[in-house]
Order: sequence, then C-alpha cells, then structure tokens
Amino acid sequence: MDRTTPPAAAAPQTPWPALSRLPLAWKIVLTVVLLFLAAGYVAALANIYAQNERVDGQPGLSPRDLILKYAGGDVRVEQGQAAPSRMLEMIQGAMRQYFSDDASYRVLYEWLKAGASEEAFTQTRDDLSPQDVFIADCLRCHAADSGEQIGTKSPFGPDQFTPDYKLIAKFALPHEPGQTTVRREPVDWRDLAMSSHAHLLSVPMFLILLATLFLWAGWPPGADRRSQIVRGLLAALPLAAFLLDVACWWLARLPGVGPVFALTIAGTGALFGLGFAVQWLVVLRTLWSRGA
Repeated sequence: MDRTTPPAAAAPQTPWPALSRLPLAWKIVLTVVLLFLAAGYVAALANIYAQNERVDGQPGLSPRDLILKYAGGDVRVEQGQAAPSRMLEMIQGAMRQYFSDDASYRVLYEWLKAGASEEAFTQTRDDLSPQDVFIADCLRCHAADSGEQIGTKSPFGPDQFTPDYKLIAKFALPHEPGQTTVRREPVDWRDLAMSSHAHLLSVPMFLILLATLFLWAGWPPGADRRSQIVRGLLAALPLAAFLLDVACWWLARLPGVGPVFALTIAGTGALFGLGFAVQWLVVLRTLWSRGA
C-alpha cells in the first residue's frame, strides 16, 4: 500500500498578500515613509506653482505660463502697465529668498514694475535705491568677478561694488517705448539641462520605492496574465509620465509645434499625479488591512 503523503493543496490566493501581514513595527515605519513621499509631492506642487505662476506677469498658473516658459512667445504690453521682465519674474519666484529684507524687495519690485528706468535707478525710497539693493543683495553672485556661474552668464556689474545699469537693463527692461508686444524667450537650455539632470537622477528613486511597495500589495488581485499586465502598467505609470514630462520640456523648444508640447506638460503632470495617488492609496490601504 502506497503510504506516500499526497502533496499539500496550494494555498488560496488572498487579495491582500504579505504586505498586510508585516509586523506592526514595519507597518509604522512604512506608513511614515508614505507620509514623507506625500509631503514631498505636495511641496513639489507648491514649488511648481511658485516658480511658474508669474511667467506671463499675472498671478495664477495658466497654460500661457507654460507656453512662455518652455516655448517662448510674445507678451502683450497692457496700456499703463509695464510688461513683465525676466528680472521681475525671477524676484517674485526663485530669487525672492536672497533679499536681505522686505524693504529691499519692495524697492526693487516697484522700480521694475514702473519700467526700470535709468533715472530712477539711483533714486532713494525708504532710504534705499535700486542701486543700493543690487550692491547689497545681487552683486555677491551676479558680479563678473564673483566666481559664481551666474555671474558669468548674467552679470550685473564688473565687481561686487559696481552695478552697471546697461548690463542690468538686459534683464530688467521689459520693452522699448512704443512697443505693443515683448518677446519672452524660453528658459535657457543650460538651466533646462541642469534641471533635467537633477530631476532624472532623483525623482525615479522614490518612484521605484513606491512602485515596489505597490507591486507587493498585489492590486488588482489575481495571478492571471491580465492582472499582471494591469498591475505592471499602473506601477510604471508615474515613471513613464515623468519621463514624457521631461521630454516635453525640450520638445517645446521646437519651432512651430513647441506650444503643443508645452501644453502637454500639464497633461503629463496630471498623469503623474494620478499614478502617484493610486499607488500611494493602494499601498496604505493594503498595509493596514487585515491579512490572512
């Protein structure tokens, strides 16, 4: 008589696999990791808004801001208002942090908004002139002899004590008298290359971590080919959307079709956010569900 023990039946698949059966300590740590990822994403959205909302000179992020930043274009000069200059845009965004105080920022902002005239460059307001602000807050990096890369690419003077209005005017003057439109060039390719390099080497790291946890969650449940394909596509969605997003930064510089790719950036960003949100919610729900 054959006494061989029959093989044990395969355990039925559970819709919530091993991720939900981790020890409590692991669940706590991974939850904190998820919270960090969510906070980082929200901060990134806030930064995108802050860096791009005033490209067209108006508050609020719009499709026009994306087109002007990545593809370039003409900005209409409104009657009685100065068209946005590159410097005015920068001090309201990335350069705002470098002002020594609010008074210095207001002096330079009002000067730029009024047209950045040479006559007003040395006129004082609140015991400060725009020239004083450049010496105190700008020339330490933007002087030609500062040793900084920005001082070579965008110099405001020969040294840290001598602002040159003619050099500053290249970035501060919005338009010539009588002009009805002003040309807004796309972001410099050097800055775009630096941003692409930084993002392509950093963003995939946390996306891979999240995708790995998502695949571990096993959603949608099932071991059939269709479930595997859907799971893999959802796991890869944020990575693919981000790669397409960066590609559109560069494709937007193409003449003629550039604005189309610039607008596509909004779509790829939305896809990225959707994929990120789905993965994040699935992982969190699975982590704290009752495992078998």
